[in-house]
Amino acid sequence: MKKVLLGIVLMLMVSACGKKPANNPEGTWKMVQMQMIERGKITNYFSERYKVSQIKMWSGNHFSFVGKYEVDTTASYRFGVGTFTLDGNIYEETILYHFDQAYEGNKNKIWLDIRNDTLLHIFPVDNAGKPDPARHWIEKYIRLN
Repeated sequence: MKKVLLGIVLMLMVSACGKKPANNPEGTWKMVQMQMIERGKITNYFSERYKVSQIKMWSGNHFSFVGKYEVDTTASYRFGVGTFTLDGNIYEETILYHFDQAYEGNKNKIWLDIRNDTLLHIFPVDNAGKPDPARHWIEKYIRLN
């Protein structure tokens, strides 16, 4: 009986080691909403004027994103690549490559929350995860895989 119990405990431990944390963003996600909140005023980037198509991917401790942003009749392409750490809901990116070279080498602190197949990004945030009241962004993604 002791051997059976020991075997069950070992199996549970091995299977738990392979599980990802509940808030792990591993995979590919499509942005479905982006808002900028500036001193209480909300700007929606998914509207008649703004058209956004962006994918963000996570693998191991790396992330990348690529997207096309259209404002009225002007299109721009955006991309970024880097590494990240995740401690609970506090997610921090270190940007290695970015469409705006001024961001390269910077770190972004972000509140990340995953519920089922929906991922929420709020940034910038402080060490406690509180957004900057002067200006912050909220991005919502859905899982593609």
